[in-house]
Amino acid sequence: MVNDIGALGAGPRVTIGDLLADATLGLVPVVIADSDANAHVTWAHATEQVDPRPHLRPREFVCTLGSALINPRASEAFVAALADASVACVGIGVGEVHLDPPAELIAACRIWGLPLLVIPHGTPFLAVNDAILRRRSEAETEARRVETAVLSDLLHRARSGATEDQLRVEASLALSGGASEEPRGVASVRAPLAKPGPSDEFAEQFASIIEIARVQVERAAVEQRVRVGQLIEFVEQGLAHAGALVPELDARGLGAGPLQVSAWPEGSADAVTKRWPQAVIGTTARTVTMITAPMPESETQSLGLVCGYSSSVGLPQLRSAISEAWSAFTLARSRGGVAGPRDLVSLEALLEQLPTDVSRRFVERLLAPIIDADGSSRGDLLSTLRAYVAADQHVQRTADALFVHVNTVRHRLGRIREVSGRDPMTLSGLTDLRIALWAFDRRLAVGARLVPPLR
Repeated sequence: MVNDIGALGAGPRVTIGDLLADATLGLVPVVIADSDANAHVTWAHATEQVDPRPHLRPREFVCTLGSALINPRASEAFVAALADASVACVGIGVGEVHLDPPAELIAACRIWGLPLLVIPHGTPFLAVNDAILRRRSEAETEARRVETAVLSDLLHRARSGATEDQLRVEASLALSGGASEEPRGVASVRAPLAKPGPSDEFAEQFASIIEIARVQVERAAVEQRVRVGQLIEFVEQGLAHAGALVPELDARGLGAGPLQVSAWPEGSADAVTKRWPQAVIGTTARTVTMITAPMPESETQSLGLVCGYSSSVGLPQLRSAISEAWSAFTLARSRGGVAGPRDLVSLEALLEQLPTDVSRRFVERLLAPIIDADGSSRGDLLSTLRAYVAADQHVQRTADALFVHVNTVRHRLGRIREVSGRDPMTLSGLTDLRIALWAFDRRLAVGARLVPPLR
C-alpha cells in the first residue's frame, strides 16, 4: 500500500512504445525486446560522434545519421558508449549516409541490449522531440482527467463510510493502473509506466477527502455508540430484553461467553474504544458503558481513568450487571480510582450512591442542630459523636479517647438526643446520626477540593 499518494511518481512519462505507435514518425524497430516498449524516453539527442557521452543524459533517444559509423569497429564503440550513458535507445536515420542500418550496428545493439530503431528518410530528428512533447502533454491531460474521476469516486466512497486506509489503497491502485475494479471514468488509461504522478492539486484534494472520511467515520462511530447506549439504558430500565444486545455481542465475538459490564467517565469513549476495539460500547447520559468478556481489575486500571465494573454474568443477568457497574462507577467517581462488586457491600459504599439532595437532608435535620449547640455553648457534641462512632458505641473507650469522665460522655450523648431527636445509644438512632456525619464530612471534602489553589 502506498502511504503517501505523492510517492506514486512525478511527471509524465513517454515510452519507446509511445513513439513506435506515433504514425507521424514512422519508426521501425530493428533490435527491441518485449520489455523495451515500456522504457522511459526523456528527450531526443542528435549526434554524429562515436563517443558522445559527455553530452548525453540517461534515457535519451539518440538520433544519428551514422556518418561516424563507416568503420565497422566504430559501431561497437558507439553502442558501448551509449549503453554506458544509460540512454533509452538509438535511432539511425536512413537515406543519407546509410540506406539500411549497418550490420555491425545491429550486432552491437544486440550484444549490449540497446534498442535500435530506424528513422525513415524525411523524418526530421526534431520530429522525435515534437512527438515526445505531444505525448507528454496528452499523458498529462489524460492523467488530470483520471485524477478528476478518481477524486469523484473517492469522495463518494468517503461519504459512504470508507476508512482512510481503504481510500489510500483505492487511490494507489486507481492511479497506478492496478485496480481490479476501476473507479468510474478510469477504464481507458492503460499505460502505467507512461503515466504521470499525481499533481499537487490532486494531493491537496485527496488530503481533504481523507479528512472528510475521518470525520464521517468518527461521526458514524459516535452515532453507533449513542444507539448502543440507548439500548443499554432500555435494558437497565427493563424496557428491553437483554437479548436485544445479542447482535452487537455476536458481531464482536462476545455472544457465547460470560460478560462483564464496566462504566467510564463521560468523554472517554474514544480512549476506551481504542483500548478495547472488540468491546460493545455505548454512550449514555450517565456514563460510557462497555460490555466485554470478564477481565481482571488490573486491566480496567490500565487507562488510568475512574471506572466501575460488574461481576461476571451470563446474558440473562446482563440487566443487573449494568446496574451494578453504574453503582460501582458512582462509588469510584466519589472515591477516585476503580471500584467493583466487592467495594459495593458496605454502608459507606451505599451512602456514596445517595443523591446529594438526599444526604443533605440528614445534615440539615440532624447534624445542624448539634453544630449550633456546640456554637452556643462549648458542648463538644460533634467531637463526642465522632469519637463514639469510632469507638463502636463503647462509652468507656469514648471517654478515654476524649480524656473525660464516662459521665461526661453520657451527658453529651443525652444532649445530642435532645437537640437532634435521635438517640445515639440506640442502633437506629446512631445509624441516622452516622449517615448525617458521613454526609457532612463528604460535603467538607468536596468543598476542599473545589477551593482554587493560591497563586
